[in-house]
Amino acid sequence: MRKENAAPSGRRAGTAQAVVGLARIRDGPWAVRWLVAVRAAVAAALAWQLCRSMWEAPQPGPAVVAALLVVHPTVFRSCTAGLQYAAGCTLGALIALPAAVLAGPTWLSMTAVLLLSLLAAGHERLGAHGLHVPITAVFVLLLGPSHAGQILPHLLEIGVGIAVAVLFNALLPPPLRLRAAESALDRLRDELAGVLDGLATAVREARHPDDVLGTQWPARVAETTARARSALGQAHESLRWNVRARNRNAVWHLDRKVLESLERVAHDAEACVGALDGLAAQRPAVAVTGPGAPETGPAVAARADVWDREFRAGCARLLTCLALCVRGCRGGSPHPVLPATRRVWRELAERCGDRRDSLDVRVAEYRLLMLLDRALHDVAGGRRTVRPAPVTTGLPITTTEEAHAQAAAEHR
Repeated sequence: MRKENAAPSGRRAGTAQAVVGLARIRDGPWAVRWLVAVRAAVAAALAWQLCRSMWEAPQPGPAVVAALLVVHPTVFRSCTAGLQYAAGCTLGALIALPAAVLAGPTWLSMTAVLLLSLLAAGHERLGAHGLHVPITAVFVLLLGPSHAGQILPHLLEIGVGIAVAVLFNALLPPPLRLRAAESALDRLRDELAGVLDGLATAVREARHPDDVLGTQWPARVAETTARARSALGQAHESLRWNVRARNRNAVWHLDRKVLESLERVAHDAEACVGALDGLAAQRPAVAVTGPGAPETGPAVAARADVWDREFRAGCARLLTCLALCVRGCRGGSPHPVLPATRRVWRELAERCGDRRDSLDVRVAEYRLLMLLDRALHDVAGGRRTVRPAPVTTGLPITTTEEAHAQAAAEHR
């Protein structure tokens, strides 16, 4: 019986892996390149044949070039490129047409046409196709007065090529780029969760985070974030004006707010490393004398060591729970562990407020706690708000201590 049950489960697992593998191949960069190449070739051939059938044009090259340049991986980008290409060619023809009819190709007319066309090509709405303004202007000017009648047929061929490419992409819409964005966001969540788990290990074992994570972890997080941002932008662009997205207008797990929350958590993780370095620098007892000096002695040092271990254990627990929340940050409800994590943060903050220790040490601890609270607020999907600092029960703060407290408030 066990063997009979294991066989169907093994076949189902193999089928699932095959489906995932095919999806990865379909959403891979080479699949997109092949799809664009095939679509561009077919659209160019259709534009060529259509121009030859309608106007009996012997060599409708402008239609082929226009179709090749307008086909893109998404419908929205194809329409945008078609409008920009048509505007650039039309603008270049209008700039050069008076000089071509009146003067022809001379050094003076060439200089004036190039100057005006290059200035027009720099308009931001033309994008990369602004280059076609001077190209078309030079082509029209070189035709001269004797061949001015060929300008309109060339422009019509360009219009046919653009129309064929746009309609071809709209009627046979390209696939949606959703799985690639999902995979990129999953990799970013895994990378951030691994960083937070490494920070928890470093805090628990009183080690530097670079000794656990390596010195290149910020670069890895930044690279993964950039890839996720690019994949998410491509996914949302593939949804625009695509008939396949008719029932998928709201993809909540690919919301840009999810990526923004993960990016803020990544910045908070880097800030936590700096806060840990500052706390390690303030841990040695500071020799202060006077009526406002903290208590000293072997008993105080022992209590400080005990508190240091308790504080590290609490921060490590917060970082571990934060890693769980990051793995569950998908735009829906927050992770179920988040309320318990907030209670742990409040208990640790209250205990920090009840201590009588050096103000520099307390400020360093408060800064780390505020960064952790900000990260918890980020994974919950809310806006950052300023929380009041826990009330301290120590002696009145002097002028120097007020400056430290103000610096801590700025970190919030």
